[in-house]
Amino acid sequence: MKISISAASRLTGKHRSTISKVASELQSFPGRKGALLYDSRELLQRLYIGTDGAPTASEALRQLSLARAEQVRLQNEITRKKRIPLDLVMDILDQTLQAMAATLKATNGKVMTQDSINEIFADFRAIPGRLNW
Repeated sequence: MKISISAASRLTGKHRSTISKVASELQSFPGRKGALLYDSRELLQRLYIGTDGAPTASEALRQLSLARAEQVRLQNEITRKKRIPLDLVMDILDQTLQAMAATLKATNGKVMTQDSINEIFADFRAIPGRLNW
């Protein structure tokens, strides 16, 4: 498919002069009303990926700004204590499971009455208070 500089500008939101610089290296084809048309795949690819296969400077800056924004968002979550570090979660889970296993092993071979079940659940509810935060 062939595309003009104006159409590429509308599609990408990039300024015509930016697209013209990239298009100057490409083969053009005559279009209606004297417009120059370019292969759309090649033109659009060159806008985002350079001739060496690496992202263009503008695309690299765009990706960097997106990565920085994500990093700031994550840092804000950590600062506001909305995100718990994964190693802390895994340690607490391990301690919880060990406490639950110890409680269940202590009742092995005993008759499970309603009172003993309530006592086990009371022990489970007390686990968070015993964890080292």
